[in-house]
Amino acid sequence: MAMFSRRQLLLLFVYSLALCHLLPASSFTTSSQHRSNRLNFKATTTKLSTSENDQTYDLVVCGGGISGMATAITVAKKQQQQSQPKKILLIESESSVGGRVRSDFTNDGFILDRGFAVFIEAYPQSQEMLDYDALRLNQFLPGARVKLRNREKLATVSDPLRRRRDIFKAITSPVGSLRDKANLLPLFYTVITKDIQSLFDDETETDTLSCLRGYNFSEEFISSFFAPFLEGIYLTSLSKQSSKMFYFVMKMFTVGSAALPMGGMQSVPDQLGQKAEELGVEIKLNSRVLSIQQQSTNTDLTDKNDQFSVVVGNMEQDEQRHINAKSVVVATDYNVARNFLQDIPGLTSLKSLPKLSQRSVGCIYYAFRSPAPLEEPILLLNGEGHERRNTKEFPVNNICFPSIVHKSYAPNGYELCCVSILENAIAEHDGDQAALDMAVRKQLSTWFPDFASDIIDESKWVTKGFYLISNAQPTQFNEEGCANVHGGRDCTTFQGLAMPDGLFLAGDHMATATFNGALESGVNAADAVTNYLSKN
Repeated sequence: MAMFSRRQLLLLFVYSLALCHLLPASSFTTSSQHRSNRLNFKATTTKLSTSENDQTYDLVVCGGGISGMATAITVAKKQQQQSQPKKILLIESESSVGGRVRSDFTNDGFILDRGFAVFIEAYPQSQEMLDYDALRLNQFLPGARVKLRNREKLATVSDPLRRRRDIFKAITSPVGSLRDKANLLPLFYTVITKDIQSLFDDETETDTLSCLRGYNFSEEFISSFFAPFLEGIYLTSLSKQSSKMFYFVMKMFTVGSAALPMGGMQSVPDQLGQKAEELGVEIKLNSRVLSIQQQSTNTDLTDKNDQFSVVVGNMEQDEQRHINAKSVVVATDYNVARNFLQDIPGLTSLKSLPKLSQRSVGCIYYAFRSPAPLEEPILLLNGEGHERRNTKEFPVNNICFPSIVHKSYAPNGYELCCVSILENAIAEHDGDQAALDMAVRKQLSTWFPDFASDIIDESKWVTKGFYLISNAQPTQFNEEGCANVHGGRDCTTFQGLAMPDGLFLAGDHMATATFNGALESGVNAADAVTNYLSKN
């Protein structure tokens, strides 16, 4: 740790204290001890019937991810408020709703989210649409623990903005110099005092690495803290991340908490699915949309009752159904939406457009008997530098013990460790999961030497889940159509091409590459659908 005078410490302490008073005190909730199963949401109808060939829906939503459910819920709620109920159908190819937000449940009581994910409480759209009390959220401790190179003991990055008693601990942390900590103050002042829209509108967009250097952070501080933290969120190097998205996520973590819900992240889409059904939305699972066909190009608004035909195949049977729709929302990722739309008259030029890059991530879960090596509900970052992070020999980017944050993630007497691995380390192992697994174990054994023998022993730290997710997130910077638009894009156009009346888009690629962006895009599409149906 760099030496500094009492006067310097006092000044930094006073400045930090003043900044803390711009925020309300934190309401951190300690992890509850109960264990419970997930909300057991199941769609009422999961298979398509032959009679649906003759049915017409006011709205068909293609995709049961977060944006699709936000669309269906918002339209149904608006129509209910206007006493004009509409027939709404949501079609999902998987066995459960959620899209990218899914969890698996093992027979012996572990919950494995499909890729490490946290629930960010400060997301505005989440606050509008979700019942936080019903989710039974347990919060992470603010800040992070950091594994520094050549330092056996884990360092702590405290967050005095949410835990004011940690101000001195934050100043004296070995992560970052005194100058780095002083340089945090103008950054925090910006994200605290500006609203979200201003952060997107006022700040010049560049890559996040250049943005951080603009605040004069040292390369060591960037490498040991910002890189593993932000790359664990946006799944790519800082030079490929949008500075606007950096400001956004920093604000979300500064004014709110990260948390995990009871029953895993699947509880979030399950709650949305339950809300949709309570509002009268029909949900069809295990049903894949094969194509969307425009029935007529007639511009007479009085002849649009069956404007679209959605061709659907059942995942369990070799059959197809044609579902008629007055309006359709394509709530999928960018590349799937492009494939659906490129054969529709007026949109055939989409065939020549390149695909939007998708970010990949890996995740390994280990189950073992209590206790956990780290018994704080906090994120642990790999701050050993780029030579020992995201490489073949040192693949770990960050880890978490979900069962310490929320006991529902593991049965009594056991814990769960979640390890996040980024694209480069995955590529270096070229599909050799056994070698990747062993590299992770060896690296973790050096972080927790008292547990080293158990970590290496596959019978004691049992590999519970191994996920390689190729489409975890759309790119957010420096590509046409990238997901960095707060407030969302025009849902009636795709890459500047106007879509036929009654056809709309949703998905995080239409807003920001976040859970909030997915919800936001769904609400935008719902507003457009409601306006359209009111006129037709």
